[in-house]
Amino acid sequence: MDYKDIYDDKIKERGGQYYKNNLVNFCVKFENKLYGKVVGGDLYRTTVDLKDYAGICSCPYKYNCKHAYALIEAYKNNNFINGDELFNNLKNKPKDELIDILKNIVVDGFFWGELLERNNKNNLVEKGKSILKLIPIENKNIYTFKSFLRNRFLKNATNEELLDLLEEIANNEYLEAENRDTIEIVEMMVLEIFERNNKELVKSALKLYNKRKNKLWLVNEYYIDYFGIEY
Repeated sequence: MDYKDIYDDKIKERGGQYYKNNLVNFCVKFENKLYGKVVGGDLYRTTVDLKDYAGICSCPYKYNCKHAYALIEAYKNNNFINGDELFNNLKNKPKDELIDILKNIVVDGFFWGELLERNNKNNLVEKGKSILKLIPIENKNIYTFKSFLRNRFLKNATNEELLDLLEEIANNEYLEAENRDTIEIVEMMVLEIFERNNKELVKSALKLYNKRKNKLWLVNEYYIDYFGIEY
């Protein structure tokens, strides 16, 4: 069966955009299956069986979703790691039994990223920017971006990453200042900044506010709430 038979055009379009915007964290081919993690509202674990290209994902859609198709796109474009070779390299270890144990842990726990020695947290800002690029293509991606902030970004981002993405949000022409979703996004970011109780971080946020007061007015509102005076 061809993968085109089980993925409808809308899913293929969305999955293709996810791949093009670098939202596939990694794709590993191992024993005729693809294993990967794809960034959306959360970081989803996705598997594709190369016998029939059927996909299973940890996202709410679960089967043959855009995340699975993004993994197929990575495979079609030779943007994958050969998992069989990874394990062959590990055979140089002194105990084969250790290799078998490690294999089970990696496959069952989706720990391919640890084998690849990649720290995907370093790409949080780029993942956020990539999702923002999808909003003009399909407006519902604004909800994907909000989920990404709640589930992945805010709890893992450094202070510098917070400021970087806040500036990107402020400059994004598709996020209109008076839009309710935009206000919610900015408030999530600003609340995280003030709750970190870091004076330098707040000072930097105020500098951004001075540049884009129309969209970042909540920075001043939170400054008043926290310090009792207007900036």
